[in-house]
Amino acid sequence: MRKCDSQQGFTLVELMVGLAVLAILTVAALPSFASFRQRAAVREAADQAAAFWNNARFEAVKRNSMVKVGVQKAADGTFCLGAATTTNPSDGTPCDCSTAVPAFKICNVARFPTSQDEWNGVTLDTGSDVAVLEAQRGLLADSAGAGVLASFSAPAGPMDYTLNLHVDALGRAVLCQSSADAIPLSDYEGRQCSP
Repeated sequence: MRKCDSQQGFTLVELMVGLAVLAILTVAALPSFASFRQRAAVREAADQAAAFWNNARFEAVKRNSMVKVGVQKAADGTFCLGAATTTNPSDGTPCDCSTAVPAFKICNVARFPTSQDEWNGVTLDTGSDVAVLEAQRGLLADSAGAGVLASFSAPAGPMDYTLNLHVDALGRAVLCQSSADAIPLSDYEGRQCSP
């Protein structure tokens, strides 16, 4: 029988070369990961806003009452979505979804978010916008309210992504990318709107 004297394993040089290659690949992948994080954050925020809108439409029909949906932005950059019942089809005042007062008294239908951390660094480009839903079919009570209700921008990073929550006269919410964006989001290339 022969005895084998060779040892299995890596030399220090081979290990260092492997780590150097891994470091280079990691550095090359970081910009892609950062833009992926931006896209995911802005999509999630826009999806939350669309779900909020659809819930408000459902509540208008369920309660048989007009519901106003508003986007409120504070001077410090924080923002929230609020929904409240109303009797005025041209009510342009959003319910105060940012106060510490029990929100059910002010925004008696719904409020989002409970914490600004839920926006994942996404910012709101539009100011205070309100649209009123009529009670019977969940349509807009005033067709002048059709258009972009909210415009969301991705967190800071290598790309500038913007998604809009666009509402039509029939009360349907559509997520679309701003036509001014130079770099399209792959899921929204065919869905662009102003601003």
